[in-house]
Amino acid sequence: MEKIAINFFKFLKNPQEKFNKTLSLKQKWNILFSILLLDFILVTIASGITSIIDTYLFELKSEPIEDLFSNKPAYLILILAALIVPLIEEFIFRLFLNYDRNFVFQFIDAFTNNKAKIFWDKHFKKIFYIAALLFGLMHLSNFSNTNTLFYILAPFIILPQLIGGVTLGYIRLKLGFFWGVLMHGLYNLIVFSVLLLFLNTTLLTKKNTPDYILEINKLELGLNKPIELEIYKTETTIDSIIGNNTTVKEVANLLNLTDTVLLKKTKRINIRFINKTDLNTPESIISTELKKHFK
Repeated sequence: MEKIAINFFKFLKNPQEKFNKTLSLKQKWNILFSILLLDFILVTIASGITSIIDTYLFELKSEPIEDLFSNKPAYLILILAALIVPLIEEFIFRLFLNYDRNFVFQFIDAFTNNKAKIFWDKHFKKIFYIAALLFGLMHLSNFSNTNTLFYILAPFIILPQLIGGVTLGYIRLKLGFFWGVLMHGLYNLIVFSVLLLFLNTTLLTKKNTPDYILEINKLELGLNKPIELEIYKTETTIDSIIGNNTTVKEVANLLNLTDTVLLKKTKRINIRFINKTDLNTPESIISTELKKHFK
């Protein structure tokens, strides 16, 4: 792997379209998995920067990407993440990196006496990095933030995707288009499998007092259809509130909360509130807990 990593970093200094060495199938698999591992290492480091921004500067609101994968069965999420999305993204951002598949430049060449090819060869390094940059910038659409600082720090926020852009670009040129699709699919398959199996549910609040029980879990991916949020009352007293794969906004509306931030939050949660006594302030209790985690 060390030699493969060294060759990769040498390539980054001066990206080239063509590789002369013929590779065996075993060598191709070795390169693929080595670059995939290197990608994970670099992305893990870069994600630390993103985490610092999210924790200490401002919340990165990822509602658009969550909406894409929410309320779907696990197998469909994996098909989308590991097959459909990689194929589409590789077709858009990296198929054209091989001039033989760059039909736009070839069309221009037909009328300009190969001037497009001359431009391509002269500026390929810039073209390679522009493709990686566009791939990264496209992932800004994963977030719904619109504040000025978000755009100022955008290069750091999309740093994991920029790294993916150059590693996938390298594999696409070194091994071929479908090897790039394969690496992209394997990357997403691993990430989403871990997310579904281990990180999908995060416990935010679990309280069992003499007066009430309150449990709130945050969901990264809301699997399948939501179970309708229900409130049960005895006259005007709330006895219980139960909701799976609901949203903060739906809970806030149900309780007639006036907090504008909570009324806009589309983060998915499971919530369970049980009133043990005649406690008449469950709205305040739940609101306080939601504000603690979602303000």
